[in-house]
Amino acid sequence: MPQAHTFIRTLSAGLYSVFGIALLSLTIALSGCSEDPSGGSGFTDVARGEPTIVDSVLAISVFDDRPDGITNTFSAEFNDQVYLWILWANITEEHTVEVRWYSPEDGIDDPPFWEEKQTFTSTTGDKITWFYIDLPDITGEWFVEVYLDGDLFERSHIFWVE
Repeated sequence: MPQAHTFIRTLSAGLYSVFGIALLSLTIALSGCSEDPSGGSGFTDVARGEPTIVDSVLAISVFDDRPDGITNTFSAEFNDQVYLWILWANITEEHTVEVRWYSPEDGIDDPPFWEEKQTFTSTTGDKITWFYIDLPDITGEWFVEVYLDGDLFERSHIFWVE
């Protein structure tokens, strides 16, 4: 009979252990869920076949298809142009990239200070494009927007002219 008693004791201790582990797991799972809407996240598949900007920078010049003097502050005393350099991936068809430059004097409904379009294709899937404007006399905060194929917004950069 003592063996039966020992068996019941072991079984009940095992049940408490299983119950404890289940309760602990449930507590951890529920504490990870929150009703607080203070954050968020998102995800997407990278390189899903559509044209993508891999990198883009503002620079004082482009030399051998590479940006030279990467900066976001330009001075009429030292710089002649503002260059926007863009590295594209997944270019398999003909596309048109449009760049719109906005000065500090341009209002929301005003046309851009300068805009330009280029049509391009690639034999390798990658492409480098660059645009520039002559450094204007208008000082302050400028920005440039990049669009692909008409109205698909891709990227923007803010820069200062001193």
